[in-house]
Amino acid sequence: MKGIAQAMRRVITGSTLACLAVSAQAGGALDLSLADDAVRVAYDATQAGSGLHINLSALHHMDDGNMLGAGVHVVDLRKPHSNLYIGLGTKAFAFDTDDYSGAALGVGGFFRAALPTQPDVSVAGYAYYAPPVVSFGDAENLISSDLRAQYAVIPTARIYTGYRYNGIRMEGMDKRYKLGDGWHFGLTLDF
Repeated sequence: MKGIAQAMRRVITGSTLACLAVSAQAGGALDLSLADDAVRVAYDATQAGSGLHINLSALHHMDDGNMLGAGVHVVDLRKPHSNLYIGLGTKAFAFDTDDYSGAALGVGGFFRAALPTQPDVSVAGYAYYAPPVVSFGDAENLISSDLRAQYAVIPTARIYTGYRYNGIRMEGMDKRYKLGDGWHFGLTLDF
């Protein structure tokens, strides 16, 4: 099973290279999320005019472990100045803790909805679920989600606070292993 986790890490590395290629022709965003004992960095790029959206993320928790993610999504381009930005797709995860390691392929998506009367204020989030058939290593299934409230300080920078939940059901465990879940705050920079 460790071979599968290593293969997923290779997929994520390959996705990183693809993301760099897309970012040359794309708009992107860099996201930094902090908590007392966790940090998450994410990079998003959407290829201009195509609707292709690529996401890379890395989470480090001082006690719980590490999680890498690489996602491919499609986004709605029909209304470019809409208050709602939404993407649907898939995301590969690889995780490593002191006792467990594994990988999973989740389906889900993300959204950002600005208030119509106050476009600088928005709600954003993502959610992915990987069932047992696409969960490998020590993982039986995986849920990764985040919900946040944001404020655009300037048009290209948003600050936020939110709650993240990463739950992994491990083989032989009655409850989910939580990796880096909890309240956090952060900054998103668009370029």
